[in-house]
Amino acid sequence: MSYQSKFLRTASVAAIGIVLGTSAHALSPEAGAVIGNQAVATYQNGAGDTITVTSNTVETLVQQVAGVTLTSDNTETIAPGGKAFLPHVITNDGNGPDSFTLTAIETDTGTLDTTNLVFYPDANMDGVADSSTPITSTPVLANGEQFGVVIEATVASTATGSDSITVTATSSLDGSVTSVNTDTLTISTDAIVELVKNMTVDPGVNGIVDAGDEVTITLTYNSSGLTAANNYSVQDILDGDLTFVPGSAVWSDASGALDDNNTPTAIDATNGVGETIAWDYDDAQTVGFTISSVGSGRSGSVTFKAVIGATANAGIIQNAATQSVDGVAFPPSNTAQITVDEQYAVAIADTAINPDLTPNTGTVSSTDDDAANNDVVTESTDVYQGGVIKHEFVLTNNSNATDSLTLSVNNVDYPAGTTFRFVGADGVTPIVGPIGPMAIGESRTVTLIAQLPTDVAPTATTDYTATVTTTSQASGISDSSTAEFNGAVLASAVDLENAVLGSEGDGANPTNAGAPWVTTATDPGQPVTYEMVVQNNGPVSDTYTLSLGTPLPAGWTVEFQLADGTVVSNTGTIPAGSSESIFVVVTPPEDELPGDTLIDINVASAVSGQSDSITNQVTVNEIYNVQIIDDQTVQASPGGVVDILHTVTNTGNVTITDGAITESGLSGFSGAIFYDANNDGVLDATDPVVADFADIAGGLAPGDSLSLIYRVQTPSTSTVGVSEIGTITISNTLNLTQADVDGSDNATSDTIQIISGDVTLTKYQYIDANCDGSVGTFTKTRLDVEPGQCIRYLVEAENTGSAPAQNVVINDAAPAYTSITNCGGACAEALVPGTSTATISATNLSSSHGTVLPGSKASVEFTVQVDN
Repeated sequence: MSYQSKFLRTASVAAIGIVLGTSAHALSPEAGAVIGNQAVATYQNGAGDTITVTSNTVETLVQQVAGVTLTSDNTETIAPGGKAFLPHVITNDGNGPDSFTLTAIETDTGTLDTTNLVFYPDANMDGVADSSTPITSTPVLANGEQFGVVIEATVASTATGSDSITVTATSSLDGSVTSVNTDTLTISTDAIVELVKNMTVDPGVNGIVDAGDEVTITLTYNSSGLTAANNYSVQDILDGDLTFVPGSAVWSDASGALDDNNTPTAIDATNGVGETIAWDYDDAQTVGFTISSVGSGRSGSVTFKAVIGATANAGIIQNAATQSVDGVAFPPSNTAQITVDEQYAVAIADTAINPDLTPNTGTVSSTDDDAANNDVVTESTDVYQGGVIKHEFVLTNNSNATDSLTLSVNNVDYPAGTTFRFVGADGVTPIVGPIGPMAIGESRTVTLIAQLPTDVAPTATTDYTATVTTTSQASGISDSSTAEFNGAVLASAVDLENAVLGSEGDGANPTNAGAPWVTTATDPGQPVTYEMVVQNNGPVSDTYTLSLGTPLPAGWTVEFQLADGTVVSNTGTIPAGSSESIFVVVTPPEDELPGDTLIDINVASAVSGQSDSITNQVTVNEIYNVQIIDDQTVQASPGGVVDILHTVTNTGNVTITDGAITESGLSGFSGAIFYDANNDGVLDATDPVVADFADIAGGLAPGDSLSLIYRVQTPSTSTVGVSEIGTITISNTLNLTQADVDGSDNATSDTIQIISGDVTLTKYQYIDANCDGSVGTFTKTRLDVEPGQCIRYLVEAENTGSAPAQNVVINDAAPAYTSITNCGGACAEALVPGTSTATISATNLSSSHGTVLPGSKASVEFTVQVDN
């Protein structure tokens, strides 16, 4: 995986080794993601030749927005002077890291006279507090991450009636974004039983929770009412991804396993005070038990085991149990949960590869000329010099979670000068960005188009190969296949086509004589893990709360983990004289600038109040990385001039002030590179010629982009059919001595063709924030967009030649994480001329404009909405 995709989530196109993708829609894009694509047009010139042109690429940068969900409402019965424990789970629904402040307020303070409403952390979300240290906010949560809390509510001994508690989680990023639950407490002098469900899992040897792992489920009951709970029954219907382990049920009040095969009312065991239990398992998904009586103040538990099913997908498995006393329903247990970890696997071949299918059947490459299922896409049809060879591949997401895939191609022995590009399933639209999100088990087709150089020697036999690799964007794992051509290369006729790390800090020594103990260097967005040992040197067992003494800068995240990867907020119980290993995982933001950040790690006893801290340091490396996009194919008439717009982006974290920018490859044609100083996409008289970043005032700051205009002029004596390739290259050495971390995207090649007709294709955009059809100003430059907002595109084909362009067709596609919309009729497509027609789906657009006369334009406007 190239560094750029980890630092600034952007997709670019280069000649070879390019990272590419296609549009699809399901998940909200993360903050910092770059959305962009190109349009394609075809037309026929006066000689009847079909010509393909590509537009510039337009990009939009996704901004961070806040979102939160608080679950769920609780209804509890409580004795006068008693306590209730109310579990809640906070989910970060935003598209970037955020923390959430927590408040709980009794609606009518005179009814229950609640003396305390205190939040405690429940990081494993089992409904039981992990620590006795109160909190008022969550830690920083990544987008999609969850965190559990338990509210301890204490009511007065004189309390009567019922009242509600308003619980609110508020975003620290945007204080106006909140989520609210309502907990209801009712005072009773009758039987009261609180049921707490706990689910724990012993993960596999790699610390991964996956199918086949065993889950221990504990149902703990506590009779806190003033009278006994007679005929106390509990029923638990297991989730479909959990399978009960026969003979595993045990009652805390008796020895030995409970009998799964007794009738539902048969007594399985009796405790020391004569209370009996009847256990039942229905041989499917339901378990339950009935205890004859649970005396006031008594508690106990039933524990059993289940196994995670083979078909369980990544994500959360939730379960709650129900209870009743003498047939009267009581509030259910908390919702306990376990999380099945993500397991990633991807495949690329000539047919869909899915290990769950035997034999493998499904999508097959339509361009493969040899045996199926050999992982090679072979094309045998003869081509002319300069011709294109198409290899259709099938990508499959064999992960247990949704994923997006990127593509790269490595030329093995295709002739020098061969260019490669990927297009989508329609065989036309260029792929820009990741392919996905792809559902679990989903397959999609993509086509690699190899365009041979026009001067390749004709040959009757060939054996050209290229390696095509698909990489999981979530995990970085990859799979490769081969594109093979064994047809003949024929002498060319006229066939013009488009081609695109222990003991530091022992004792009370938080610093090493004022310096951090450990300094670890990392790249932006890459986690640093510190393994810490917590020793209990006291006389009794103790637990210790884990925290940071000094908050991290905005955007940084920290997790405290056990050796198996479980995220915790305290150490758990450590016996006197023993120790526990804790792993502190600190991650800087993906856009963090170079520098040092102190990490003040703290542990504190909730029993004795004793604490200790260690100061380490994270050093964020300097990253030098620029990219230029995209290859384009343009046309010009003899003696004509064409301006080709390219975007250069600093995807590193250091301002680029020096680095050569050169152009090469032209012989009969001439070219120069200009800096589009006012960023309007048009070459102005004030725009300077540039040959180095030093020519650009202030240089290029991290995350910023600039536009270069490559002006190429053709000789007046040029012959129709002649083409040249001009290449703009950014030096791999930046700021005099620093190497670009990814030089594969430092060059772009433009093909300029001499034709009798001349059509240029340009793409523009503006942001329609409310998706209501509001009119804005079109631009070619990068804009900022938020999830849920809309982007209006204009694709314009202009005939700048001297002959009519016939059968003009424009093709475009919705970028990744967007879909085409008409805003309920408010932003329908607009076509020029008025006789044009269009075929539109949620992912693709194709418009037909007939004949476009010299000096005239054909265009299509349409809108896409960013996934929310």
